[in-house]
Amino acid sequence: MKNITMFLWNNFTNDARVTREGSALVDAGYHVTVIAKREENERELEKREQLPSGIQVYRKDKAEISVKALKASTLMKKHIPNALLMFKMIAAGYKIDTDVYHSHDLNTLIQGVVCAKLRPRKRTLVFDSHEVNTSRTNYSAGLVYKVEKFLLNFVDHTIVENETRATYHERLYGDRPMSLHNYSEYYDISEVPAAELAIPADKKILLYQGGLQQGRGLPLLIDAFKEADVDAVLLMVGDGKIRQQLEEQVRTLGISDKVIFTGRVPYELLRAYTKRAYIGFQILQNTNFNHYSASSNKLYEYMMAHVPVIGTNMPEIRRVIEAENIGLVISESDKNELTAAIRYVMTHPEKHAEWVLNNEHAKDIYNWEQEKAKLLNLYKTINVGENNGE
Repeated sequence: MKNITMFLWNNFTNDARVTREGSALVDAGYHVTVIAKREENERELEKREQLPSGIQVYRKDKAEISVKALKASTLMKKHIPNALLMFKMIAAGYKIDTDVYHSHDLNTLIQGVVCAKLRPRKRTLVFDSHEVNTSRTNYSAGLVYKVEKFLLNFVDHTIVENETRATYHERLYGDRPMSLHNYSEYYDISEVPAAELAIPADKKILLYQGGLQQGRGLPLLIDAFKEADVDAVLLMVGDGKIRQQLEEQVRTLGISDKVIFTGRVPYELLRAYTKRAYIGFQILQNTNFNHYSASSNKLYEYMMAHVPVIGTNMPEIRRVIEAENIGLVISESDKNELTAAIRYVMTHPEKHAEWVLNNEHAKDIYNWEQEKAKLLNLYKTINVGENNGE
């Protein structure tokens, strides 16, 4: 049995992609350990646990440093605690008898490189890039490019989210990585109990689910929903940095009775909320290449629940919506188009029914049960001892 150690820069309670990958590998006979982090305000989480899927989880504590000096705050509150946490992860990774290290995203690649390559008997290293790190909001593109390019010298296999990102990666670094889409697990939505909400069962729900973050078109969505003036409720499922801003916008517009914020919903309960939706939104804004190239798991979560979607004109989003005819594509950051799309959906039930039916067929293609074969085939090519000097 191959032992796989994954590094992850979150607490691993709501990470659907890593859960899918780890569970697929466990089901295929691998032993999977995930080394994650635990913030100061997450101490209620177990430091060590085995999930029902069989994944073993170790959470390493990130310490907070309280300082008063403004100049020292960034170094003391962020960089030093992050560095100390990386060392804890490396120490934990070294102790595990591992054949393959699997680093999820750039902020765990150093841990993977040190554990896999800075030892007498080297191990195989897989780099699983969930984001385009060289083109993200608040990231220094030049510095990130240099760091990523250097660390890739030690990587044996690279994974990215889709073919658009694979082409970008190849243009930057010369090698084309494998693409692995973050599709939803296949399930029958008719078997999922609908979430109990303080919304009449006959009231149509327009749904956004995901992080409440900048660049996701959410202030635009609220404005367009107000402008459309339709007999529906806008349900915002998720949490994030701009939640208070959005709630204030709703109050200012006088539509608090028509917009509901649920806060964070556990992933295993999310589909019960998705089931209630009449339409779903995936309206990323083209603020960087990371957004422009995104596939986004929510698009496929809507599909799996047979929910038509209004999405922005990004290559991966447009490709699926248009190819499968499951909704409408609008120009990015165009409130008038979004308003018109909302009104169209609400006044064309026959078109909505067609999109629902098309989703039922499309989910047979765009699901994790089909996609995970790529991951398993990759691991089949990895022999114990590969690049280990044996």
